[in-house]
Amino acid sequence: MPKVVITLPAYKAEGTLAKTIGDIPARAADELILVDDASPDHTVKVAREMGLHIVVHPENRGYGGNQKNCYTEALRRGADIIVLLHPDYQYDPKAVPLLIAPILAGDADMTFGSRFAGLGDPVGGGMPLYRYLGNRTTTALENLMLGSRFTDMHSGLRAYTRQCLLSLPFLSYTEDFSFDTQLLADAVTRGQRVVEVPIPTRYTRESSSIAVSRSLKYVAESLLYCARVSAIRGRRGKRSPVTRGDRSAKLLASARVVERPCALCGNRDQRVVYGATATGAILPEEYRCTTEALGVHDDIIQCSKCGLLSSLPTVSYDELIDGYKLMVDESYLLEERGRRELFGWFADALAGYATRGKRLLEIGANVGLFLDVARAHGWQARGIEPSKWAVEFGVEQYGVDLEMGTVEDLNEPDRCADVVVMMDVLEHLADPVGALRRLRPLLDEGVLVLSTVNVNSIHARVRRESWPWFIRSHLYYFSPETLGQVLSSAGFRMVDWETVPRSFHLSYVAQRATKSHPRLARVANAITRAADPELPVGMLGDIAMVVARPR
Repeated sequence: MPKVVITLPAYKAEGTLAKTIGDIPARAADELILVDDASPDHTVKVAREMGLHIVVHPENRGYGGNQKNCYTEALRRGADIIVLLHPDYQYDPKAVPLLIAPILAGDADMTFGSRFAGLGDPVGGGMPLYRYLGNRTTTALENLMLGSRFTDMHSGLRAYTRQCLLSLPFLSYTEDFSFDTQLLADAVTRGQRVVEVPIPTRYTRESSSIAVSRSLKYVAESLLYCARVSAIRGRRGKRSPVTRGDRSAKLLASARVVERPCALCGNRDQRVVYGATATGAILPEEYRCTTEALGVHDDIIQCSKCGLLSSLPTVSYDELIDGYKLMVDESYLLEERGRRELFGWFADALAGYATRGKRLLEIGANVGLFLDVARAHGWQARGIEPSKWAVEFGVEQYGVDLEMGTVEDLNEPDRCADVVVMMDVLEHLADPVGALRRLRPLLDEGVLVLSTVNVNSIHARVRRESWPWFIRSHLYYFSPETLGQVLSSAGFRMVDWETVPRSFHLSYVAQRATKSHPRLARVANAITRAADPELPVGMLGDIAMVVARPR
């Protein structure tokens, strides 16, 4: 049977805690965890007398901060189902079995109690009229934005599966009251099955309540968050690759047929969709991250079955690896400040997900800038990189834990990492599915974070065969659909997809475009004599960040 843990976010609950615990049905939970948010009364003393597992905040962290510790502690102690029950006796503890029933039946990933569904009478139960009207109004607006049909989106009685909480970046949410809305909105738009359960409610003098001014702040923050996620992912997440599942990729118009096994599905029927623009041998500078040979590529082919796009390289993979080992890319450091800012964004995104520890392994770390940033964010960061120059530079300049190596010769014990990061690496590999399968045992319940090219970006669809990211060192080009299939085949499930917000100075962009777009480069260079602004190139959508969890 799954382990059920009830968490109690407590603040000044000395007078209601015993009643709350006493009304929890026998055998409804395997463990109770109370997290006290620096209560000035005797809440902790009462909890200790009742034999609860207790976590005490030395300083008040707020309602959201309390929940973060509730969930991380429950996950750490092996909970399969996590229940949130307020110890102020506002929600009836007898409803806990009803709350978790849809989860036990396999029909829900998240449930919450509705005071308005069924025969619920919140006003008769003591809910103030202003709160009743406010709840109904904001619930209607949030339903409109999210595409849901719930009756009570502000309930504090909730239950989650372990997988649901591991799929959501709840550690990045606010520590204030709108934490509940952020978690629910993300669950709805990231493909979690959310079920509403009718419950009774009651309001007493001991029940917690927030001031009108904080209520208005809560409402404003909640509506703004729902509007933002709905704009990004669509109602019910219909525009998000996370919720679309493993759909078939769109097949492009093609002419020539090539017989070559697909790395994803094994189908041998490949079609040439974009002819080669490259001639001659691969030059050493084409192995650099900052190569100017943009839009210079071999034949681009597509699998007629699964739609995976790849290149038809003119050299062997061993020759490509040798090129990476000899690669020297001093231009990479011209945008060091911008890269650090970007890597900080990655580190912040990663910090939102619960992990068992802080062990981070980066595959293809270049000179180790991200390792340096991750280390500053508290990670025990180490990495591997094929370039001898990059490894020596990173170790000497930044003092990072960096060794020469590739994912193919990685020899690490199982469960050795809590996070594996691969930035702009997957598209360079001969066997991306095999590489991810090799990483799967390293993570156990950890997080895989990768960035890669998005061949479905607006920029790629407009530029077609002249898209800058069609280069000879890229062996694969992923769409949300094919990347989802690759992850699934390797034993992962996608939990997030976001466009990477990159920015580069105009002078740097001009340098990169010298060969591929000489006229544009000349105009850009002329402009930089007067000013050198940063360009938000991430808006083109060419690079995506994907977060995945092992199945």
